[in-house]
Amino acid sequence: MIEIDARHVPYEVTDLDAGCLLAVISENKERALVAARRQLRLAHQWCVLNPVVDGGSAASWCDDPALASLELDDVIGGAGTPAVAAFAAEEFAAASGISRFGALSLLADALDLHHRLPRLWAKVELLDVPGWKARRVAELTRKLSAEAAAWFDQQLATGERYGWPTIERTLAMAVAKFRPDLIRDKTGPLSKTDWDVTLTHKYGPEGTASGTSTLDVVGDSLDLARFHDLVCEEAEKLRRAGDADTLGQRKAKALGSIAETHDTLDFEAADHAGSADAAGRSSRRGRRGLRIFVHTTLADLFALDALIAPEARDAAGTTHSGEDAANDDQLRIADADRLGPILVTQLEDWLKRHGSIASITPVIDLNRTGAVDRHDPPAWMVEQVRQRDPHCVFPHCTRSAADADLDHITAYDKTGPPGQTTPENLAPLCRRHHLTKTHGRWKYQRTRDGNYLWTDHHHNAWLVTALGTIQLD
Repeated sequence: MIEIDARHVPYEVTDLDAGCLLAVISENKERALVAARRQLRLAHQWCVLNPVVDGGSAASWCDDPALASLELDDVIGGAGTPAVAAFAAEEFAAASGISRFGALSLLADALDLHHRLPRLWAKVELLDVPGWKARRVAELTRKLSAEAAAWFDQQLATGERYGWPTIERTLAMAVAKFRPDLIRDKTGPLSKTDWDVTLTHKYGPEGTASGTSTLDVVGDSLDLARFHDLVCEEAEKLRRAGDADTLGQRKAKALGSIAETHDTLDFEAADHAGSADAAGRSSRRGRRGLRIFVHTTLADLFALDALIAPEARDAAGTTHSGEDAANDDQLRIADADRLGPILVTQLEDWLKRHGSIASITPVIDLNRTGAVDRHDPPAWMVEQVRQRDPHCVFPHCTRSAADADLDHITAYDKTGPPGQTTPENLAPLCRRHHLTKTHGRWKYQRTRDGNYLWTDHHHNAWLVTALGTIQLD
């Protein structure tokens, strides 16, 4: 482990004794302060070089500039800071190797420190306050007015104390003085401004168990009470049917029963209003807003086949063979797409309860070729491209391809030759990066080995691969 010290002398970390190691640790602290200061300096200069001109759009936290224009508070930086041009953050993010949100946060913090908290920024310049602490203060004070931020900055400078207790106390005083309407007891009653429904999928060591998610709801008391009664009624029906799970578990499963009942009513309403042919029924089954693809082995699929609706198996025309046999000694895992990895036993439980709306689809051939003489690709091509590239192919972006636009790498020309829409000419781009490519003067191409070569208008280049993004010299 060879490192270079401040005198540009190489050394082996494992060769250091305790005294030398402490000296290097102290030296590294200084380097970290300098690096954080440099990062903020560069971020602010990027803002200076990318102002909004000629009535152009400003960079905002929103993915869609059309929506950002409806909410002025969505523009990055607090009150009193200059606006930054739209798509500037995308270039900064690519060069820094960070996400768009990370770039926006850094640019906003740099703006606030230079224009709203100049005394605090002076401390960062002198290396008296670490950059991470100054950035956190900028974030906490962003919703304050320019006047309130200036008062807060002056109070900190007067006391010459920048510990967290002082920062929190001074911030509370600024809020009380300039925005008393924001003061609220966190343990106090909730109001309509708190209403929301949030679904969270977390998996892994710090998340929930396989195939388990969290739904948080804050809403009208009467509405929630009625819905809770409905959940309890469904849970009681499950108990009468022989379900031996606890009340809490049955109430959780009751949500699925209610959703399935709603689906059934939707299908019956559609049957009553329209045609009842097989193709119509198939299209209605796929009309729900949430679609989950579960990828599993042929052996596990064969074992679960009996749990899937017969018409779904027949429509897929799926055949089974004895190859790819399951190994009982291994933990069997299936990939549930955006819900993460799940146990095959969890998949079995899902199929037992929802098999009537499940279907088997053939394995997608990622090497299939073909072209259509229209802008919108057919369903098989859409699924092929999204399976081939599971996330947005813009540098460092990790947004799921399931929610992305399919972009024509070589722009589609209505008057051009036939066959412009092919798998090789399509790639998934999240909405923001699709707009960046269209309006932000970026270009890219798909290489022969399936990677993506991007260039910006400054001639910087990135190669997006299945293993990550590589910035090229």
